[in-house]
Amino acid sequence: MNNQINLIDGLNTSQILVGLDLGTKTIGVAVSDKLKIIASPITTIERRGIKKDLLRLKEVLIEYDIGGFVMGLPISLNNLENKQSKLVMNFKEELINFFNKSTVLWDERFSTDVIFKEMRKLNISKTKIKKKLDQQSASYILQGYLDRYRNSN
Repeated sequence: MNNQINLIDGLNTSQILVGLDLGTKTIGVAVSDKLKIIASPITTIERRGIKKDLLRLKEVLIEYDIGGFVMGLPISLNNLENKQSKLVMNFKEELINFFNKSTVLWDERFSTDVIFKEMRKLNISKTKIKKKLDQQSASYILQGYLDRYRNSN
């Protein structure tokens, strides 16, 4: 996955990256700023099937000049693919065909756990966390990608 670090090099100055945390029930969505420094969560999409999910994602992102996508890839602790990682790879292909944008996979191990624990430290209720967890996870995934890119240059 680290060989995909150069996605940013091909973008123009007005384009942003979109971070996605794909689950079976929801999709967390985050966007970068135009400088590709900061990731911000924007929404969580309820899953309704790949075609409907892509249409809804397009509606959410209509105001953005999208340069590419960074999708979280759930990998088992033993570095093997699992059922969810196969779903992500299938969605990635559909995403590329639909948006015609480059898409990279980024290791998302522990992202949801990290976000949940950080939000609990801030005394945020579990109910409020649940509403924002997926989009915060998407932001965490995208931020990891942006940080790695910045630190490698």
